[in-house]
Amino acid sequence: MFRFDPTRIAVAVKRLAPVAAFAACVAGAAPAAAAQYFLASSTMNTSRTGQISGPGYSAHVYMAPMRFTAYEGTSATGPSFNFVGFCVDIFHGIGLGTLNLKYDDAYDLTTDSKYKTSTPFQGGTALSGGQRIQVARLVNYGTLVYNNAPNTTDTVNRLSALQGAIWKVINPGYTVTGSNAAVNGYIAAYSGSNYLASLTDYGPVHSGITFISETGKYGTSSAHQAFALAAVPEPGTWTLMIGGFALAGAMLRQARRRPAPVRIRA
Repeated sequence: MFRFDPTRIAVAVKRLAPVAAFAACVAGAAPAAAAQYFLASSTMNTSRTGQISGPGYSAHVYMAPMRFTAYEGTSATGPSFNFVGFCVDIFHGIGLGTLNLKYDDAYDLTTDSKYKTSTPFQGGTALSGGQRIQVARLVNYGTLVYNNAPNTTDTVNRLSALQGAIWKVINPGYTVTGSNAAVNGYIAAYSGSNYLASLTDYGPVHSGITFISETGKYGTSSAHQAFALAAVPEPGTWTLMIGGFALAGAMLRQARRRPAPVRIRA
């Protein structure tokens, strides 16, 4: 059963800004390399479905973001973590429950992932810069909705529509129809040219994403679906983040001993 993450990362303390800046600088100094993720399992809300139809293709699908339990590396070793992923690929499939699949971020989101041969990258339609930015913003907004919106029927409809709109933006020659009028209304708003007007209420919406695809199979007919997510740290940064949080806690405890005001913004 799909669950909304109740954790709210909503408090920004000015005194902690140097810690965040330090972490960002150290992480940014790390050499660029493909990060590897072992997707152990997945869940999703299956109450909303959709119909995708277009040239040579028709499918009835569940339409919602997926919540993955994953590990760094290529096996279920070390601490697990969860993340929300939006599918950017209508031409392949993936299951629910146990997965045990190896993914990485070696490639960028540049095509519609329409590959039907055993040879990588022998097909697919290139995405424009505008398409990639719109998809990235929809993914970021969807993650904000997933993490922060109340667990209501309207939220479920919005998340379903965001997934449908992502498919529509990437595959403009295909129709994506949701299971009710509310979902279809949101799909139209999120996939239209004025989509930014609808990405409100849950915080600033960025255009940076992590694109993950199945290791060694992306671009082939045997690949599982590819996904875009708001953020997954590179291997090696988890320890840095944990250390940063510890340092932040120490600074906050020290600040509490001083009679100085601390401004917070929800």
